[in-house]
Amino acid sequence: MTRFCFSLSTLALVAASPAFSDTLATEVWAEWQAQAAISGQTISATETPTDTGLTLTNFISAFEDDDIMTRGVIDEIQMTENPDGTLSITFSELYSLTFTFEVDDDDPPGNIELQLRHEGLDVRVSGDAGNRTYAYSADRILITDGAIWGGGSEPPTIDLDMVMTDVESTYSVTGDTPETMRFASTGSAGGMQMALELLPPSGETGRFKAGLLIGAIEGNSSGTFSSIAALNQVSTELPDGVELSGTTAYDSFALEFEFEDVGEQFAVAYSNEGGSLGVAFSEDEISYDISGTGMQTRITAIDLPVPVDVSVASSEIAFAIPLSAGDAPQDVSVRLAYEDLVLGDGIWAMMDPTNAIPRDPASLILDATGQIQLFVDLMTLDPEEMTGPPGELRALNISELRVGAGGAELSGTADVSFAPGQLMPMPVGAAELQLSGGNALLDALMAGGLVPSDQGAFVRGMANVFARPGAAPDTLETSVQFGADGSITANGIPLQ
Repeated sequence: MTRFCFSLSTLALVAASPAFSDTLATEVWAEWQAQAAISGQTISATETPTDTGLTLTNFISAFEDDDIMTRGVIDEIQMTENPDGTLSITFSELYSLTFTFEVDDDDPPGNIELQLRHEGLDVRVSGDAGNRTYAYSADRILITDGAIWGGGSEPPTIDLDMVMTDVESTYSVTGDTPETMRFASTGSAGGMQMALELLPPSGETGRFKAGLLIGAIEGNSSGTFSSIAALNQVSTELPDGVELSGTTAYDSFALEFEFEDVGEQFAVAYSNEGGSLGVAFSEDEISYDISGTGMQTRITAIDLPVPVDVSVASSEIAFAIPLSAGDAPQDVSVRLAYEDLVLGDGIWAMMDPTNAIPRDPASLILDATGQIQLFVDLMTLDPEEMTGPPGELRALNISELRVGAGGAELSGTADVSFAPGQLMPMPVGAAELQLSGGNALLDALMAGGLVPSDQGAFVRGMANVFARPGAAPDTLETSVQFGADGSITANGIPLQ
């Protein structure tokens, strides 16, 4: 997927629009070649000067690593210099993209071609050398399957149709040396849809089908050209100044796929009502944030006794962690949030046939920050050379903890620190916990026969020892204290 997206970015790089002073076709073509080289690609074409610019024929882009070679071909690119100092670019309708890969040692390489086409593509470049702006729009961008060959045997059949509509994007490049060159882009699309079917060679059985539908999309990205090269080259060290970031937001998302074979069947349907994805990566830190709302999932299979139906009102997974060693502790954060999770009736019927447990939606929220002392750079870490842990936790603050299910809810906060040089980290600080609805849930579990009465009574008795009644009915509270001497107490009762 990384190589596929990277190859698509070549088409974007070879496309453009608005700005200011003179833009010469020969300068832009030279910049494309230099930028491709920095990114680990090679591009070539036959150049023919014209009265208004430059014609490139047999344009070829290539990228190769140890596993896959990617080759893109465009028959003709016309660069036309406009009186206002901008440069218009037109492309042949077809952009052929071929992936070549090893199958077996004794077999020839396998090849899979994708064909990209466009409708209403408008491309323009502007600005000066070292400060170019590319802008382009298209009514539709279409991707379909092409030829499949090689591999030493009959290939499978791939039927692919993908389309993006109402595409708008701007792409800027600043800097004139590999060390200073940066890119930034913003873009949107009215939506995207895809249909894919895979059939095995003749004489074999099985079928895979997938469908994808995404609503309106908006996104942006930025970084350095050297960062792109770092991601596409095998290396144990990252170059100085690595920096990449991007965000994407969409209005809706739906994915279905199904696999069928003799005696086998597996299908998944997932949809949501919108979400976002954000990623940032540098030599010092990596962060990630993905969220969605209104999620519905259904899984069916021959081996499953009932369909698995799950819905979630909202979810978020986010984290930020340091990557480089430092003399002082560095910040770290994590957030997990699943709200109003509901299981289907079929799952409940298997788990709780007597309907003893309340069917209240479940939730899980953890929002925590902390500090960690890293002794080595995580990106260059060699596990075989490790003589100790790569780092130590110095502090942990839980600003929100909430776990709710079956009508009960556990919530709390915590603030603890950790001394350096401990083989087994021992916290110093406190955690405040509250439980509501616990007794009612325990009664329901015992009434339904899911928890034996004697075990339930033991749990209730221990809870009353280590917690105190809260202000509201059926609530318990406790304060867990972690002492500097290694002691742990709950509600004043020693635990250790």
